[in-house]
Amino acid sequence: MPKTTPKASRPRPTKEVSVMAWIEDEAKNVLLVRQAAGLKLWTLPGGKVKRGESLVKALKREVREETGFRVQVGSLLGALDRRDKDAITLLFAAVTTAPARKLKQKQKEIKKVTFQTSLPKKASPSAKYFWSARRGPVKRAPKIRAVTHQFPSTATREYKIAKKPNQLA
Repeated sequence: MPKTTPKASRPRPTKEVSVMAWIEDEAKNVLLVRQAAGLKLWTLPGGKVKRGESLVKALKREVREETGFRVQVGSLLGALDRRDKDAITLLFAAVTTAPARKLKQKQKEIKKVTFQTSLPKKASPSAKYFWSARRGPVKRAPKIRAVTHQFPSTATREYKIAKKPNQLA
């Protein structure tokens, strides 16, 4: 019998996938979180998707861990493909469905959670990008090598109309 050589396995291209939530209150302020470590930047709530985890489940978990809010996830609003970091971040519309619970003292990632009318100066590149795409330009545009895609804002409006009147914005 002839010998068969095993096929060489090719490395599978992978990207790190993160999700972020765009959550507005009744006054159209946007929920932001401030990191507790590193550069202590302001950013939108969210984080990395675990292997085997759905995008929606990951976003719900991250928002709950960082803010204490339970959320209902709506439509995809945009994507930021960070080629320099081999990562992709997806922005979803979300609405709170329950009041925030008190955060555990163990929470070391986030220092502050608040609704903001404007983006603070010390913001993450992804927060700057998504803020400028949703609200208009920030003072200094983020300088990141990325391929970006934005979806029409009508999807957000349709989602907001469809939510129940007793839900928080």
